[in-house]
Amino acid sequence: ASIKKIRTMNKFYILLFCLITSILSAQDDNQSKTIEVVGFAKVAITPDTGILNITIDNINLDFSKSINGLNSKSQDITEQLKKIGFKQSSIRTDDFNVRKNRVYRNNKSIDSGYKATQQIQLEFKNDQKNITKILDQFSKSSTEFNLNFNFKLSDSLKKNVQERIIKLATRDAIEKAELISSASNVDLIKINQIKYGTNYNSGMRLYNRNNGVAEVVSTIDNSIIKGFTPKDIVYSDNILIIWDIK
Repeated sequence: ASIKKIRTMNKFYILLFCLITSILSAQDDNQSKTIEVVGFAKVAITPDTGILNITIDNINLDFSKSINGLNSKSQDITEQLKKIGFKQSSIRTDDFNVRKNRVYRNNKSIDSGYKATQQIQLEFKNDQKNITKILDQFSKSSTEFNLNFNFKLSDSLKKNVQERIIKLATRDAIEKAELISSASNVDLIKINQIKYGTNYNSGMRLYNRNNGVAEVVSTIDNSIIKGFTPKDIVYSDNILIIWDIK
């Protein structure tokens, strides 16, 4: 009886082993019958928003006079912008600070009053007319300043670009999957997973051919020239699609 019981138990363990092996084998088969394809897209778009940055400063031995002098320059810059048609509400001031003005004399650093600085910023519709009138106005300004332009996409245009680039990346992934399946003589059954916005891919981002992902847009510094055209801003995006195949 005990021998019969042992034989029965052995059969049970053999069947259990075969069942586990079959399940693991099936899992392996299912895992191997997929293909992962990354779709990539890149879109160049002309920025629709310009950002004018004007930096002014004023140096004076007296703390209060350095600030008062800066305020006078700030008011003059603001009036010049209003004169060429920009509204007061669209003109912003930022980065106001006052620090000791240190100069080097006889190989020594000494205090020479105070230096007050401030940045004035204006966002405007990016077109040649606006850029030209800004440069015309400030080319004859009596107030000293540093000027530069940045360019970006408005929220509405950026949303449109994102919708377009996702569609292009998805189409690219599908076309690649169809090409690979045809070349390898397998059939695409259905989409198993779509991955987007993960650690692998954080979503639409600025693209720079030389430096990879970049957060800095086209910038033109110290420009008192007419007729320049800002470079297109290039965005890239990608999406991962996993297909079941047979």
